[in-house]
Amino acid sequence: MFMKKSKKKSKCFKRLFILLFIAIFITLYSFSNKMLIDLGVSSYSGVLSTASYYALDKSLGSNYDFNSLFTIHKDEKGEIQMITTDAFTFNKLSAVIVDNVTIFLNDYLSKGVEVPIGVFTGIQLLSGFGKKVKMPLITVNSVKCDVVSKFEEAGINQTKHSIYVNIVPDVFVVTRFTTKRLTDSITVLMYENVIIGKVPETYLVGSVFSSQKSL
Repeated sequence: MFMKKSKKKSKCFKRLFILLFIAIFITLYSFSNKMLIDLGVSSYSGVLSTASYYALDKSLGSNYDFNSLFTIHKDEKGEIQMITTDAFTFNKLSAVIVDNVTIFLNDYLSKGVEVPIGVFTGIQLLSGFGKKVKMPLITVNSVKCDVVSKFEEAGINQTKHSIYVNIVPDVFVVTRFTTKRLTDSITVLMYENVIIGKVPETYLVGSVFSSQKSL
């Protein structure tokens, strides 16, 4: 009887030990996974700003003529009657910016994220220790670009014309069992000019020209 009870206790102890081991493993794995996600988010932080300015510099060059994108029509008295926009060039510009942002992000993200081996222990105190390995944690699904032409009253008989670019990448941090979507976007002022003359109300709403590239 004593031997049977001893064997039963031994089996129960082994089962408890296995269950405890599994619980600890799952917990540490979950913590490790969260650390990987956090590293991916941290690595991506600030990249969009760099990518955007790179794309604008690459797309526009030093001699880009924004005045060619629109034409101001005035009457004999010098009053603004109409403003026409070169929609084709605007859309082409947004497409070029999208391509250059995509190229920069793919090149940067393809290098991977540096992950200390200590992260895989799932223990926060050890997460910064050990040799660093590079892991492809971040992927770009698509990049959208809106080029916005906006007119605003800037004073008596003056109108400010601004052109902005709004860049919105669809980016994911991906681990083996978890995916986190990053929704960062950036708006950059590309051009600003003061027009002498009152712009008709219909133009003060502004216009948007969009382009999107999926990967």
